[in-house]
Amino acid sequence: MKSNLILAVLLLVLLFPAAPLHAADKPVQLALFNPVQIFPEKDSITGLRLSLLYGKNVNMTGLDWGLVTRTTGNFVGLQESLVGIVDGNTTGIQYGLVPVTKGRLTGLQAGFATISDHSEGMQLGFVNITGAMTGLQSGFANVSGASDFAQLGVMNVTGTMIGLQCGVADISGHADGLQLGVVNITGMSTGLQIGIVNVTGATTRVQIGLVNVIERGGWLPVLPIINGSSKCAK
Repeated sequence: MKSNLILAVLLLVLLFPAAPLHAADKPVQLALFNPVQIFPEKDSITGLRLSLLYGKNVNMTGLDWGLVTRTTGNFVGLQESLVGIVDGNTTGIQYGLVPVTKGRLTGLQAGFATISDHSEGMQLGFVNITGAMTGLQSGFANVSGASDFAQLGVMNVTGTMIGLQCGVADISGHADGLQLGVVNITGMSTGLQIGIVNVTGATTRVQIGLVNVIERGGWLPVLPIINGSSKCAK
């Protein structure tokens, strides 16, 4: 435990050396539950915040630990909370049962359910939800408005996929890349589908599987083994 704490501090020093220390920022916060805390919620913390039940501040930079923590502005650093909520942007690591960033996440979220508006980095959880993902989602269920890189899970759902979907069920509005799963479903595919059942509204590439369905413009509406588009690039 002691070695893990030392490692966390070292990581903070290495990853966030340029974090500004404002004169008004407080170095340490101890909260029982807001407003029963050393410094009021209008203050920002640069250093360490310990929230025994519920702590709340404007901005937080450093190590954030507690049962439920709330940052109404931006967070930079390492957060370990049962429920960690950042209303603004997060740069660093959120770890806990339910880490939430309502703005942009740059770094890592790990927990049972990870939630962000826009993620650049990784979401690792049983359920991962984001409005837009640039990076990796890995879990039982991955949901994003748009995905650029990879979704790895049992169920992967995205509006637009650029990269890789790999799971039991892969669902997208538009897939430009590789769907690799038992069941692959997309409204439009400009990539490759490989699975037991592949379904697309239209495609400019190829489907490989036991059942391949192309609603419009396919060699045939349904074909076993391989199907593709008459407009498929040669």
